[in-house]
Amino acid sequence: MKTINTKGYLCPKPLIMARDGLKKISEGEKLLIITDNETSFQNLMRFLTDLGTNPVVNQKEGEFYIEVTKPREPASKSESEIGEYCDVPESEKAGSRYVVVARGSKMGEGDDELGELLIRGYFNALKGMDNLPTHIIMYNSGVKLALNNTDTAAALAELEDKGVSVIICGTCVDYFEIKEKIGAGRISNMYQIANFVANAGHVVYL
Repeated sequence: MKTINTKGYLCPKPLIMARDGLKKISEGEKLLIITDNETSFQNLMRFLTDLGTNPVVNQKEGEFYIEVTKPREPASKSESEIGEYCDVPESEKAGSRYVVVARGSKMGEGDDELGELLIRGYFNALKGMDNLPTHIIMYNSGVKLALNNTDTAAALAELEDKGVSVIICGTCVDYFEIKEKIGAGRISNMYQIANFVANAGHVVYL
């Protein structure tokens, strides 16, 4: 039986890992999903139940072991749909859930070289923080921060591994003709970007 270990990851990463794990097994096969977080466990249970996997749970020493069976026709869930399962306790909602919006490839007004240095420093510092954003949204020249072979793209990839959704404006990518050069994140549209911002606890604009 294949095992997916989501310990230490924040939503939506455990849900994405579970979905991708189900894709790799055949109908009727079992999958074991492990988490060490109560909130992630609750989110996983709602998600896996909606997929029709009939989850069976065992708990041991603060860890949750969820055994599921791949159904004949599992429901398909996109990243945006998965995000709808990412509930957090009411005590965590005020002030802790936030979205970062990068409106350009520089941070602040003034010297361009300094601004580029500052925004690089910001994303490399952000990946080491405990309170991570739920989403990082990039539009206009901010999409260039996700270009291949840049330290910002590497930092964004690390943040994705920690469960942060990195959303890139598709219109902006097309405008700059850099679609094939994007090294991190998911290209999306303005409707989804507007939705993520509208539902954020608060928004940090760079």
